[in-house]
Amino acid sequence: MRLYDECFEGVKRILDEHPVKKLDFGSAPKWQETDKNKIIFQSDTAFELGGNNLPALSGVALTDSYSLVPDDEVLLIGRDLTEINGDSPFARIALIRVKESEMGTGEQLYQTVRKIEFARYHIHPEGYMMRISAFTHREAARVGRDALKKGLGFAHIGRFFIKEYKKQPQVEAVKLLFVTDESFPYDLLEQVMKKSESITTALDHIMRDIKMDCTSCGLKAVCDEVEALCAGGDNP
Repeated sequence: MRLYDECFEGVKRILDEHPVKKLDFGSAPKWQETDKNKIIFQSDTAFELGGNNLPALSGVALTDSYSLVPDDEVLLIGRDLTEINGDSPFARIALIRVKESEMGTGEQLYQTVRKIEFARYHIHPEGYMMRISAFTHREAARVGRDALKKGLGFAHIGRFFIKEYKKQPQVEAVKLLFVTDESFPYDLLEQVMKKSESITTALDHIMRDIKMDCTSCGLKAVCDEVEALCAGGDNP
């Protein structure tokens, strides 16, 4: 499955220029999950990730390459939650290795990709409330004061995400990246992950065989790439 390879390469180029910390999410103490309707009010909030119009982006890219995503990992560029004192820019990127033989084709493939992406809507760690906009692709989060006092960190959040992603039988490993570094090039990362979303959208257009005027569609270039990869097969 090579459709998103360009996204993996783009993320890698950016990461190579920044210090990355690997978090030991496996040994992090178990963290409580709350009811999905639990709200963290402003008075109970320590800070917001992506608050006050700061960068707040997320994205998903899939591969079947073991070399790109060999194992589950939680990576961090910048400060962990207990080290942040005020609203911070934020990015969360999931690079996921899937079992291509179980991804399906056509409409099933598109729905499988979306189902993996939508895992984030089922994650509710205590003291961490995500604020997701499906229209702008922003993913901000409120972090509660009490949760910080108890030691909430990205290792806990990462473990929730990995567990939820791996509920899908197609998912074999997840490399999860969190970014809070104020000097990080969020605009470049956003461009890379927008390409990932455009690939998924183009895949939907192609597989549904939508009749449209390709000369006026902004996805034409991406559709051409996706069609070429599909026609040639996803295996090298």
